[in-house]
Amino acid sequence: MFEFNQHRAAEKSAAIRPSEKIDFANGIRKRSLLIWSEHCVECAAPECYQTCDLYNPRPDQRCRRFEVGMRRNNHFRGQTGSAADIVFGQWAKLEARGNTVLWHSSTVSIVESMLPRLQPLVDAVGRLVRRFGGSAPWTSLSFELLDYTSKRLHKASTQNTSTENEKPDGFLIEIYNPAEHTCKVKFACAVTRSKALTIPPNGKLALPYWEQLVLVPGYNRHFIPFSRLSAIAESRLPYNISFTPEEESGTRLVFISTDFITVDDPDTMMPAPLDSTAVKPAAKCVVFDLDNTLWEGVLLEGDVSLKPSVPALFESLDKRGILITVASKNNEQQALDRLTEFGLAQYLIYPVINWKQKSENIKWLADKISISSDTLIFVDDSAFEREEVVTSVAGVEVLPETALDTLLEHPRLQGGRTSESRNRRIMYQQQAQRSEAAIEFGEDYLSFLKSSDIVVTIGPMADHHRERVIELLQRTNQLNFSGTKYSREAVGTLLHDTSTDKHVIHCRDKYGDYGLVGFSITRVERAGAAQGSVRVQDFMLSCRVQGKLIEKAYFSYLADKYSDGTLLLDVNFVSTDRNALARSVLQEIGFSIGKDSGADDKTGVIGSATLAVTPGQLDIDFLELRSNTAAEG
Repeated sequence: MFEFNQHRAAEKSAAIRPSEKIDFANGIRKRSLLIWSEHCVECAAPECYQTCDLYNPRPDQRCRRFEVGMRRNNHFRGQTGSAADIVFGQWAKLEARGNTVLWHSSTVSIVESMLPRLQPLVDAVGRLVRRFGGSAPWTSLSFELLDYTSKRLHKASTQNTSTENEKPDGFLIEIYNPAEHTCKVKFACAVTRSKALTIPPNGKLALPYWEQLVLVPGYNRHFIPFSRLSAIAESRLPYNISFTPEEESGTRLVFISTDFITVDDPDTMMPAPLDSTAVKPAAKCVVFDLDNTLWEGVLLEGDVSLKPSVPALFESLDKRGILITVASKNNEQQALDRLTEFGLAQYLIYPVINWKQKSENIKWLADKISISSDTLIFVDDSAFEREEVVTSVAGVEVLPETALDTLLEHPRLQGGRTSESRNRRIMYQQQAQRSEAAIEFGEDYLSFLKSSDIVVTIGPMADHHRERVIELLQRTNQLNFSGTKYSREAVGTLLHDTSTDKHVIHCRDKYGDYGLVGFSITRVERAGAAQGSVRVQDFMLSCRVQGKLIEKAYFSYLADKYSDGTLLLDVNFVSTDRNALARSVLQEIGFSIGKDSGADDKTGVIGSATLAVTPGQLDIDFLELRSNTAAEG
């Protein structure tokens, strides 16, 4: 169900129509009722409504992140009903709370057609109550009721643990791309941030799942088998499903189906194989053979020489965000050593070098990277190997080694259209590596952290940090220890206060760089070599690094910086309904949390958390902590 009632009707534009007859997915027996709404990728509602520069109120006063909301489009009526025409704005994503309660498809269609008719009446009642003294949520009453319904549906889907409880076959995605070029959309399914590190009843971490969808011009269908999402959906923890375009803003798409489904034949959910004359999706990955393809000669028979055009080819593909790997029948270590010597190993993801059939390795690669085989291009000098692959792997495009010189002109290898494309691809690879490593460690999460080579660098804030710091101050929730949100004007005053120290925190690990993830404001209240006191006025940390003990590293840094003896750390901690994680962190480290003397006993607001520490007391043996006298970029 899409949130059609918040569409800005005054904005008129031509309705998108399909350019050709579409073979929509059919044979759907049952599907879930997912309630899709517009959200922000940095959501901090409702606090950010007063502080964020991007806040644009809808009629229900929630923030508008789609340019004109969701417009109903009846020209794309698949089996699941009306489609939603959406133009994404900055930081916009389409999101729903997940549940796997399955009803007959016709029943869900009836509910989806009735609820939008009731929403205007419900919102009118809410505005009336708000007018006569009701609290802010009454303004968005229909949203609140639907959100409550989503939570109840999730709870219902976790209560019946019987083996007879029907499970979905998978998640169906049907999207129409009206543009003349391909676009990329991130599909994600993950436990909500507040529960991200919670161990489910089955004792296994529910690691997030995501993949990049490449949408060709026209109709696109993707079907994600339930087995890929089951760890999250069956964890009994609340989880969200979302779509986020790669472009910062302006992407227009028509969402037709976005549901968990059961179907008569799951194989029919996949698009029909593309023939040689059809338009193929943009390629996501190029798989190269080695002998007589990337280099001249056969490695096992003697020395080899790299073809001159290969380094520039790899560099260009990498900049475009195209994944690169190799599939070769060779001695693995010997081949990897030569790839390293040639400077190519750094570009590779999941190289497969063994004596298995090439088709088997390419199928493994597609599954490992979580991409469709029709987004792979395979380059090999052997006609036999090319034929073996093309007859065994559906949709893969095969090319001879002679194509190397013209590969950059290939229309399917033009890659991203924004400057962010390469960075997003790198983050994609880094997260895949982290997830894979975490799975290998199982429940021993601490051992995983110890293996991650985490480096935390703390130093003074500089002018070039300003915009990122403002973003942290305005939007951080779970690890916002004071609970305070600042307007841009207030931030300016705060940052020019010379009586306090401002620190920024950078973090990286062996998988990649997280960038600037934290900001703090401290005030030295009592100086001295043997004894000191520091008031942490504000401390904010991005949720990207939650669970990595960065908070403890920061407090260890303060202990080393401000005293040679005992230092009293006094953290300005104010409990909110969103920063329970911050409280938990303080308790785990050993802080004593007490009520502020001016707090209201009824609200139980917390005003301070204190801990007496000595240098070295909070050191983390597996985490490298660096102090920067000159702030990092």
